Amino acid sequence: MSKEIIIDTHFHLGECRIFDLNVTEDVVLNYMKDYDVTAVILQPFPGAFPQPPVHIYERIVKLAEEHEGRIFGMVHTNPTVIAPDDWKRDVRKWIKDYGFVGIKVHPLGHAVNLFSKNAEMIFELANELEVPVMVHTGLGVPFASPTNVIPHAEKYPDLKIILAHAGFTFHAGEALLVASKYKNVYLETCASMPGDIAMFIEKLGADKVMFGTDIPQNIEMEFAKVRSLNLSKEDKEKFLYKTAEQVFKIKVKK
Repeated sequence: MSKEIIIDTHFHLGECRIFDLNVTEDVVLNYMKDYDVTAVILQPFPGAFPQPPVHIYERIVKLAEEHEGRIFGMVHTNPTVIAPDDWKRDVRKWIKDYGFVGIKVHPLGHAVNLFSKNAEMIFELANELEVPVMVHTGLGVPFASPTNVIPHAEKYPDLKIILAHAGFTFHAGEALLVASKYKNVYLETCASMPGDIAMFIEKLGADKVMFGTDIPQNIEMEFAKVRSLNLSKEDKEKFLYKTAEQVFKIKVKK
């Protein structure tokens, strides 16, 4: 019997001054071992300091080199506190030179108004670099409302946009509405209710929905949700890894 493949699309490394968290390399690797996780996409926390969080990116690069095909990086640099040209140079570096696979936007943690010039810069550069944008949604409404990505989904129809937390339970309906309307919008389900995850997969198809845990405190809960879903083999494979492979254009070591 073949081993189940799992890609965690949303996990953090390092310290966070906003939410008082700290995740070490040992925590990441032990998590992968204990839960048989095939690959993890790592990003700094929104409260990483200083900005840009070069020290965290370097740790991600080291992990990726030591665990090729199992660790991937996502850029999460605060555009609010850095000059636009410096932000773009920083993002290009980690994506072009080090193979990071996406850009994260955190409206709450980085005070990013998704209707601002800063936000337009993020989506424009991601579209140019052909990498997806993951947007934190739910906690931090109205700035983190899932519907705020609509102008960008319309302007860049080939750009893949991932709604992290899929609306964070209370705004699950909005996340479903946006993902239903735009073929380039996907849902990552950490902090979603099991019933909502089942609804997402039923209404959208599992090729629009992907697995993530966010922080160590969520791990057992998120895996319990998977066990409760009663998905078909095909839908479970899409949810746990195939959708992520397609969206992030990654090849994991299986």
